Amino acid sequence: MKLLFSRWAQVAGLFLMGGTLAWAIKLAVIISTNGRIITSGAAAFFMATGIVLLIIGSTGIGYYLSRNRSVLVRIIAMLLSPALVFGSFILIGMVTNPLLQNSSIWYAQQEAPIGVAVILYMAVGYFLFRSGRRDTTYA
Repeated sequence: MKLLFSRWAQVAGLFLMGGTLAWAIKLAVIISTNGRIITSGAAAFFMATGIVLLIIGSTGIGYYLSRNRSVLVRIIAMLLSPALVFGSFILIGMVTNPLLQNSSIWYAQQEAPIGVAVILYMAVGYFLFRSGRRDTTYA
């Protein structure tokens, strides 16, 4: 168990990348069905799976940012990280919604924040994974 927590940034990075992959598959299902399947079937499954993986993976952001701090600060940072990640969707939506306001694809405005989040949090997950590998390489 101690080994898991000593490599939490790396493990959480994998969860974060897994969550973004699930959401990318969800977007592929929606696009391939031209928006007919958004809230049911495979799209719903991958949305739910992605949310769970993103919540777990986002704790790695708090873990990484609070390294070299006390245990209490680290726990608080890890608990608040999911709120930060999911709160960022509001900001992403504020940027993407005006850009797609006149789009002929009716679901584009609704799904664009998820598409941007997939790219953003895939990169964050990869960074966490790589930072965890560096920490264990020199330990």
